[in-house]
Amino acid sequence: MRTELFDILDYKEEEHFIHSLDIQLSLDPFIGHLKRLMDEGSKERQEIFGFILEKFAQAEKLHGPIAETNLSGYDGALFYAYNVLVPALQEEKNSYWALSYPLGAKIFYGTDSFYKLLTQQICNETFNQYKATAKHQHIEREIYALILERLYQIPAIDVEDMVYSFENEQTELRQYFSIKIDKRFIEITPKGELPDLDYKKLRQNSIQQFDWKILRELLPLTLFTFRGFSVININEITEEKVIQNIREVVSSHASQDVQTDYTGLTDSLKVLIGNQHVKFGLSPILQLNNKPILDQVYMHGSILPKLLKKKTRNCEQANISEAYLLNPQIILYNVGIEIGNNSFKFLDDLSDLGVTSYVCIPLYYNNKVTGLLEVYTDNGHTFDKFTIAKLRKVSPLLAQLLYDEAHRFNEQIQAVIKEKFTSLQPSVQWRFNEAAYEYLKKIKPDKPKPVIDNVAFKHVYPLYGAIDIRNSTIERNRALIADFKTQLQLLQKVLQQIKKFHHIAIIDEMDFNCNKWLTQLDLQPIDSLQPKIRDFLEKEAFMLLQHFKGSNAQLAEIINQYEEETLPDTGLTHKHRRALESSMATINSAINGYLELLNEEIQQSYPCYFEKFRTDGVEYDIYIGQSIAPEIPFNLLYLKNVRLWQLSAMAAIAKITHSLLNQMETPLETTQLIFINGNDIDISFRVDERRFDVEGSYNIRYHVIKKRIDKVHLKDSYERLTQPGKIALVYYDSKDIREYRNYITYLQDKDILLDDVEELELEELQGVSGLKAIRVGVKY
Repeated sequence: MRTELFDILDYKEEEHFIHSLDIQLSLDPFIGHLKRLMDEGSKERQEIFGFILEKFAQAEKLHGPIAETNLSGYDGALFYAYNVLVPALQEEKNSYWALSYPLGAKIFYGTDSFYKLLTQQICNETFNQYKATAKHQHIEREIYALILERLYQIPAIDVEDMVYSFENEQTELRQYFSIKIDKRFIEITPKGELPDLDYKKLRQNSIQQFDWKILRELLPLTLFTFRGFSVININEITEEKVIQNIREVVSSHASQDVQTDYTGLTDSLKVLIGNQHVKFGLSPILQLNNKPILDQVYMHGSILPKLLKKKTRNCEQANISEAYLLNPQIILYNVGIEIGNNSFKFLDDLSDLGVTSYVCIPLYYNNKVTGLLEVYTDNGHTFDKFTIAKLRKVSPLLAQLLYDEAHRFNEQIQAVIKEKFTSLQPSVQWRFNEAAYEYLKKIKPDKPKPVIDNVAFKHVYPLYGAIDIRNSTIERNRALIADFKTQLQLLQKVLQQIKKFHHIAIIDEMDFNCNKWLTQLDLQPIDSLQPKIRDFLEKEAFMLLQHFKGSNAQLAEIINQYEEETLPDTGLTHKHRRALESSMATINSAINGYLELLNEEIQQSYPCYFEKFRTDGVEYDIYIGQSIAPEIPFNLLYLKNVRLWQLSAMAAIAKITHSLLNQMETPLETTQLIFINGNDIDISFRVDERRFDVEGSYNIRYHVIKKRIDKVHLKDSYERLTQPGKIALVYYDSKDIREYRNYITYLQDKDILLDDVEELELEELQGVSGLKAIRVGVKY
């Protein structure tokens, strides 16, 4: 034990607010407390407390009341105080304990361990933090809580424990300490009359938060005298703090990726085991089609991907297979214990990666394996079985973390399926939920499964649009012809090389066929020629080349070069088709991107069903009406809003695709078509096609029209209705077009559409007659 004055707050020149308070060191509150216990206690307790009181009385008789100048005279008495204030069996060398002036500013007596911790240079930072926290009213709040309790009988207000951390010099890892100040032996005396307090005004809300600012104004601390001493206990809480940090990571990452805080998580694990050289891998075991898999995207810090990249024979036999993932076992390498199955071949490759020690531990959540925890060291560093034992305390938390990661993976899979492969959208999800619930209620044990209810929406207004790539079939045929010509010409060059080595008639006959097909490509439709030319190139020519490929090395090299040029992804004989597909993909990507934006805007106005179809361009259907969103009152204004948006979007898409012409290897243009249906229709979900379609004889007429107008011509003309740079609007009843004419006028005024509206009649289609259209140009 040590008796020495130590001012914690003297680490900076500026004054701390505690120095301005009336603080007096005194043993009287403690002595009074002992006398009360002595009066209430047993004979044995009276003897113990009487002995201690006698020691304090003797010290005061010899040296006077305790003060800074006579602290050493109280050594013996204070030692007995220590023995009644701490558990009897606690070892002094492991105790961070001290007595201080009231409120904990100056230490005057304590354990050697406390003073050693206090005087370490690295610990000075800790108490500088302590001082900084005091500036942020931590100590101040504790003082006010004591005043309210002692002088106003207001129940104690919880103030968070002071927790501080610093880096340990030996381990270079953080340690955490909590500081508790026992204020039982402090007397608080007001210097004047106590002001009245309104307890209710101090409460800000229902969760009982105090308004500390009001207290500072009503009760300045300079109005009080603080007399007595405080007891300070510092406890290392590194393990508890680390577990709390990991628990917070698990809670905060229930809805986001582990990688965002992986570094902080592994730092906490290093602190827990006290070894900065240990590394960690966390890998959730994912489920795909009810089969367990490991995916590198979701594996954080794992060494398994590095092993797999080695592609060694051992790695091919790594046994990290479906069977292992279904029933994983502990894998150990050089950690001083032999348990589990250590027959995994890839362990032999760990040393090649510099790994010194390795363990792979299965993690379980709700009794089901949810992932793998890897612990390993490299560059000669090791760990032992005690390290593994320490990790048991957090393994349930890590298991939950990986469970959440696997759950998020499943949600992402479902989201992709909904977005890319099915027609199930948020606007109609509620109706499918109801149908599924009704279906589940109808299921009876030992009986055939019931028929699920039809999902239908009545009286919805349809909007149809199509953006088509102009002359896509012609461009596709043109690209195919060009590529066929390239391949035939390359084949002729190869045949000429073969003739230098082999003078046989079949080569001349093959060359003659090449010339024949080159001529035919300029004369006949490609549709009839394509299967014949493919048969010639892929069967006859292929067999001939394979025969001569083995005759000598020089011919083999020539033929190999030809075969490389026929590869679809890179070869010269697919150049024009690749250019066309790339151009079409560029256009479709731009169209889809803009339609997604359109959909987002429409949904913000009123929920509706928006569905796209991939053709050589993009077609889409929009359905809007009360039955899609029963809880939201529908008004025709929402329909008009969507119609205006649709027309504006078509103009924007025409401008976007036109602006892409210089970026495309094969320049392509688009046409824009809208079909106007003025009346509402009924739609229902087709389970077999996983999409909505119209129902009822009248409604089917709408479906027939929109499917037949994409290539319609003007009446008594060979001119197609749809033209690049224009928007065509097809309608059946003249009243349907009046609304759109207003929108056209509005967009012309906005300099979006040209002043060139054409009124057109259309040719009769099978089962459909009397269709009309207007056509308007887009201002580029």
